[in-house]
Amino acid sequence: MTTTAQAEAPASAAGPSPGWPHDWDRVLDAAIRTWGGRWDTARVQALYAVRYGRRLGREDARAFLSRRAHQGLMRLHDQPNARYYTAVTHQGKTS
Repeated sequence: MTTTAQAEAPASAAGPSPGWPHDWDRVLDAAIRTWGGRWDTARVQALYAVRYGRRLGREDARAFLSRRAHQGLMRLHDQPNARYYTAVTHQGKTS
């Protein structure tokens, strides 16, 4: 399980906790860069299920996305009926 401190820490400072796949952060970052578009908890959970064959909790998926937003890698779009993130490009725009 990801703690609040881990969710807000930079990826390099927050290594994988026991039980998490060692390559998960790299897999998620590569998927975000490759596929772009909107990322929400359901999409992160689906990626995790396909990659590892097991379930990822919604809270953990949200924490992984939130951490990337705090790092400036993603932008949160908080709409009345939808909350999702998009990747920030090197020009500061979202993809």
